[in-house]
Order: sequence, then structure tokens, then C-alpha cells
Amino acid sequence: MTAAGDLVGGRYRLERPIGSGGMATVWRAIDGETGAAVAVKLMHPRVQDDPDLHARFRREADVVARLDHPCIVRLLDRGSVEDEQPFIVFELVEGVSLKALIRQRGPLAPAEAASIASQVARGLELAHRSGIVHRDIKSHNVLVTDAGVAKLTDFGIARLLDGMQDGLTRTGTVLGTSDYLAPEQARGLGVDGRTDVYALGVVLYEALTGELPFPADSPMAVALRQVRDPMPDPCDVRPGVPPYLAAIVLRACEKDPDARFRSALDMADALMDVPSGGTAALPVIPAEVAAADADTGRLGLAVPDADATGVISASPVPLDGATAPRSVARAPRRRWPLAIGAVLVLGALGAVGFVISGRGTDSPVPGSAQSPVPGVPGGMPGAATALPLASVTDADPGGEGREMPGEVPLSYDGNADTSWRTEKYATADFGGLKDGVGLSLGLAAPAVATRLDLISDGPGGRFEVLAGEPGPDARVVGSGAFEGGAQSVPLTDGDPSSTYTLWITELPPNAKGDGYRAYVSEIGLEGTA
Repeated sequence: MTAAGDLVGGRYRLERPIGSGGMATVWRAIDGETGAAVAVKLMHPRVQDDPDLHARFRREADVVARLDHPCIVRLLDRGSVEDEQPFIVFELVEGVSLKALIRQRGPLAPAEAASIASQVARGLELAHRSGIVHRDIKSHNVLVTDAGVAKLTDFGIARLLDGMQDGLTRTGTVLGTSDYLAPEQARGLGVDGRTDVYALGVVLYEALTGELPFPADSPMAVALRQVRDPMPDPCDVRPGVPPYLAAIVLRACEKDPDARFRSALDMADALMDVPSGGTAALPVIPAEVAAADADTGRLGLAVPDADATGVISASPVPLDGATAPRSVARAPRRRWPLAIGAVLVLGALGAVGFVISGRGTDSPVPGSAQSPVPGVPGGMPGAATALPLASVTDADPGGEGREMPGEVPLSYDGNADTSWRTEKYATADFGGLKDGVGLSLGLAAPAVATRLDLISDGPGGRFEVLAGEPGPDARVVGSGAFEGGAQSVPLTDGDPSSTYTLWITELPPNAKGDGYRAYVSEIGLEGTA
């Protein structure tokens, strides 16, 4: 019998159990070499003689070893104790499971639920690109840290799409949890990344409503409802759910996999696209997650297409320049701190919390010329006023239609240490692939912008300021070069516009590595209504 104080692998001293399942117990432990607290997953002796379960337990370590993402619990070590009892060592996540969070608090705030689901989708994107389908996405397997990072865990029944799964699933066995089971999974058909998208849609439904969509008296009855019954609309269960989030749930949980989001990345982006006409707060993505999203998912790779069997290939394929249509429209992001006089920040208590802190006497007031960007001096009093923004969206009309959308909120979070970035290009002219990329700023009401304020990281390159979205109808009202700090760009007068775009026509040298890349830490407009 394993007990507190036991030494596992000659290195990890067990402290207390922090979780248990049918196959293993997870212990909080101390690494004797580093002194760090870790999580040790130790297989139960009573099941280690089962060759299928034994192989599945060991395979979990093989799966997680492939993945390096802040939204996936990190593998640290693995081995066996003297009696051949296997163990796996993971990073210790200080936080709670999403299931526990929902049980404690009931339905989550829409922005909080969207943030958590978007982060899980980002981790899933990497898994799917690595040829791995999780197959057991559920709120129990999502841990939310004190810093607001959502981490996916328990890859024990993940399917590897490169042959490593052979022989590990008994004939006629359906693996997964019925409350989150995709129809094709319940029917024993082929699975791919869209199977996980379905389950994540159920998790989002649960987070938004506080309940599961298909209650029944038995797991079999639940599975039958997953196959047969239409997904209920979250708005019918909880009227306060924003319609755009309800639409994401319904699309993710389509019975036909072809009708769902094509990839977890598409779902992650949709969750951050808050319609400008809505009232929902904008979800916040922790900076470390946004950075990982940029580095692991968007540079020259696409989610593989399903083959004739409905299973995606294990090898990533090059982008062909095309992108699948999205039935959930790309909507502009909704929130701007100065427009509502509040800032969302990551909270504690094991979840993404929202702390509203007014800007007090520092807030722009009508008739003043205070800059909407911290660190950028305002002009003469009475000359202009900060223009409230209703949305900020990425613009890439000449490319695949998006330019780091997951990082857009970092361009107006009030923190100059975080940035929206362009993708990294080999040359300053975008490799000759496009004319430019940028950020479109939607105003709460049409106005004449007289100045654009921004903070950037790294000098060089060129940009224009357009009245309107990029296209033949846009007017050039200003231009300049990135100064690698706080700067203001005067704009020419003209007719009022509801949208202004920072249009980058030449990239500066990448301030944090090789290639060419622009960084926009903060951005805002001044003008007259």
C-alpha cells in the first residue's frame, strides 16, 4: 500500500493524494533533487497486471512528451518502482478543475467561460497537429491555475494517429465519458480533431449554463441522446448567455463532424471574436498562452484534412493559401478599456477572475486631449478627446484572412509589456505575399480621428493610417514609421469614419529574434465626434 512519505523512483517523496481514478492515484510530491512540488501519477497495483491498462498508462507519458504548450500539463519524468508499478511525473498545477469551479460557483461569467474554452482549444490545436486526439475532453480534465491559465490533462485514452494505438482498445469498447461523447465516438466510428471540438463545445455549454446538455438515467442513455437529440441552445437555458457564444456551442456540437469548426484553432479564434453590437465583456487570454499560440500554430502549418476514413493524418501539411469558411462570422472584438472605464485582469481563486478598476481622475473626459494610450503624452487641452473604441480586429485581406487574432486583446490591455504581433516574415515586404497587415479600430460612433497613439517594440518599417478597413475605398489619413516606443501620428481631417486601420506596409526587423515582425503594445485614437 502506497503511503505518504514513500519515495517513488528514488527521488519523489509522496505527500498526499490529490486525485484518484480507476487506474491511478495522483499524489502531491516533492522532487528530492530540485525541491519543487510535483504531481506523481502512480498506477494502482490492483490493475497493473492488466496488459491493456498497463500499456495505456505508459502510453500517456509517450503522448504528453510530444506536447509543449502552456495549456497542456507538462511531463517531467516517468519510470517504475521496484515492483514494476509505473509512475508519471507532471508539473503540479496550483488551481482547481473546471468541474469543481462550476460546482462551487454555478454558471461562469461568459467572458470567463470563453477564455477558458479558448485556451483549451489552443492546447488541442497543438495536440491535433502532433497527430493526437484526446478523446476524453471534459470539465474534470481542465485545470485552471491561480494565474488564470487553463491546462488540459489526462491523455490516458488519447488516440495516436501514427499506429502507436494498435491493440490498446478492446473490440466493441467505446472510450470516453458519455456526458461529453461526440456522436461518432458513441457509435464507435473513426475520430479526429473534430471529435475533441464537440466535447469542448459541451464543456463550454456546461460552463455557461452550469449544467450538462443531455441528462439521463444511465451513461448509455446519455450516449444515445448525444447521437439522437439536437444540442439545446444555451440561451434557452440561461438567457444571459451572449448569442455569439451560444452559436459557437451549437456549431461545435453539430452531429455531423463536417458541420463543426474545421479545427480547434478556428474555435479558439471564434471564442475571442466578440460582436461589436453586443454587450459581452471581451475574454482575456494570458500573455504566455497568446505567445505560445503564435509560436506553435500559425507559421506555415494547417490542420490536416480528414482522409476517407474520417481520421486526420499525423503529419502537418503546408498551407495552400485557402481557409475553410466559418459559419460563425468573424465579429469584431467588443471591449476597449477606455470605452467603459474598466479593465479586466486575471484573478485568483483558481479561475480567470475579473476585477473592475476605474481609472479615476486619469480617465479621459469630454473636451480633454488626454492620450488613450498610457505613456503617450496628450496634446493641448480642448484640441481633441480620446475616441471610445467598440472593437479591435486583426486585418489580413491579402493572406489567410487573419493575423494573430488571439493576441489582439494585448494591444489594448493597458499593459505595455504585452503586444499584438504580426506573424514573422522572411523579408520586410511580407515575402512578397501581400501588401500589408494591420489592426482595424472600430469606433463606438463615427468620428474624425486627428491623432493615432501607439506604443511599439522595435524601430523601423512603415505604416499608414486608413480611414476605413483596408481596401480600395479606404482613405490614407496618416503615415509614419515605428519608433520602438511611445509615439503619436497626426492625422488629416476629413469625413467622419466608423473605422480606422493601422496598416503596416513594411515590417521592421524583428525586435526579439530573426526575420521581420511588428509589435503593437498599445493603440488608441483621438479626435472629434
